[in-house]
Amino acid sequence: MRVAEQGPGAAVLENTSALAAYRIAVTSGTRTAEVPVLLPGQRIGVALDRPVPGPVIWLAPEALGGFTPVTATVVPGGVRYHSGNCRALTSRGAAVLFRDATGRITRGEQLPPSSVSCAPGERVLPGGAPGAEVFPYCDLRTE
Repeated sequence: MRVAEQGPGAAVLENTSALAAYRIAVTSGTRTAEVPVLLPGQRIGVALDRPVPGPVIWLAPEALGGFTPVTATVVPGGVRYHSGNCRALTSRGAAVLFRDATGRITRGEQLPPSSVSCAPGERVLPGGAPGAEVFPYCDLRTE
């Protein structure tokens, strides 16, 4: 697990392992976030300044039972969430990263769980801004 990119108030983590990372604790000073799942080679945004990845539960990808990451695309009028999973996952919110014209991260913000869809299929929810990247935090756990 490594910080692949960093900017003011946000960063991108990358799973450089051949294993799936589960329940990744990420800290920045006194703030903590938990990234639910990150498959091998996958990248995800975090709305923390200078994040430090902490403890991770490592699993063989096949132990996740066909889990696929939920994706999000900013579209006119909102954010389109797409899940190829056969059941609803639990929303833990999302990180939104903003970049300048050169592609550098300029800031990040955290969306609350109620603003993110982790349901099967596609759903468009209000929000998003042109040029923003949305990284849903969809969890296998229900609690």
